[in-house]
Amino acid sequence: MRVFDININIIFLSILLSLSPHLYSQNSKEIGCGTITTSKSISFYESINPKLDTYKNEILASKTSGTKSSDWVKNSIPVKAHIIRTSEGTEGLTVSELEDAIANANAIFSDALMEFTLADDIDYIDDDAFYHFKSCDESSLVNAHNVPKVINIYFADDIKNPSDEDICGYTHTENRSNVIFMKNGCATNGSSLIHELGHFFSLIHTHGLDNNKLTEELVDGSNSATTGDFISDTPADPMLTSKNVNNFCHYVGCQTDANGDKFNPDTGNIMSYSMKGCRSHFSKQQLARMYTFYESIKDDYFGEETDTSIASNPNSDSLKDVRLYPNPITSDLLYIKFNSSDPIKYKITNMMGQTYSLGTLTNNNQPINLSRLDAGTYIMTIQNKDSKIVKKFIK
Repeated sequence: MRVFDININIIFLSILLSLSPHLYSQNSKEIGCGTITTSKSISFYESINPKLDTYKNEILASKTSGTKSSDWVKNSIPVKAHIIRTSEGTEGLTVSELEDAIANANAIFSDALMEFTLADDIDYIDDDAFYHFKSCDESSLVNAHNVPKVINIYFADDIKNPSDEDICGYTHTENRSNVIFMKNGCATNGSSLIHELGHFFSLIHTHGLDNNKLTEELVDGSNSATTGDFISDTPADPMLTSKNVNNFCHYVGCQTDANGDKFNPDTGNIMSYSMKGCRSHFSKQQLARMYTFYESIKDDYFGEETDTSIASNPNSDSLKDVRLYPNPITSDLLYIKFNSSDPIKYKITNMMGQTYSLGTLTNNNQPINLSRLDAGTYIMTIQNKDSKIVKKFIK
């Protein structure tokens, strides 16, 4: 009888051991999100707040009307997939994994009336130099492969930030170049790609801007509009980790806010640092903010290609051969080559439409000093008395 008991115990222990890796793989802590939300980004988000109520009412109406989300017309957002493989063309994310990741994202973003579609063929980048990707190499990769007016998602075997730390992925919240970088294993875990898409569409971590200190957001929500993630229906989050969220997705931490109230965060919110297997949803106001952000930037980000001639006089060829050089800029100076005998005016804006510089040029030899511009993608509008053209350049 004792032998039988011992055998039962061994079998039970074996089952537990076999399940543990599975539980851990589903619920292990986010390796790290490399997205940084800057003060400039926050300023832009604040600038679209007047539009928030209009779009929020639309999105909330879709949630409360009783109509299925599948019956609402969704905004189709093009995605260009760049799959990085070895120089021999091996390894890399598979097509089925990519399709599953996009389908999973669409299931979550459906409630934001957004749908991602793969644009054209997959761009396979067979290069050992990028297979183990370092974020410091971003410019050379993006300059060679980025496609305008889509979200460019680059999938690499692993990603390291400037501090040589492993991260799951990242995007840019200012000086955007419409890119997201994802580690293959994180792209297929069910929530990390959606997390980065949330950042792309203006969402902040639920624990706030700083990963290294306790949030100032109060549990009672009284300051939720001005700190934390600046969204009122996401509970104050002390930063969720594998130490304070268990395998049943329950918060087990004991931290309290400045008032002494114990935190009760949402362990299922996608913008948290909860276990990735726990993260499954956005809040209603997060959905409304993403919808608002998309409506605010869609013409600049997803409209027609901007590198085209727009002539006020269709018969004029005076700006037909305009060229910006060097592009990308190799120093702080940019030149414009043009055939017009008349002076030309130029305006430089970022991808969000914010103006950085205005000026007039009388000949091809006048350099434009752009030392004050941060690295990123910009739009230059050039015009003379009878024609106008819009060009894109990268610094």
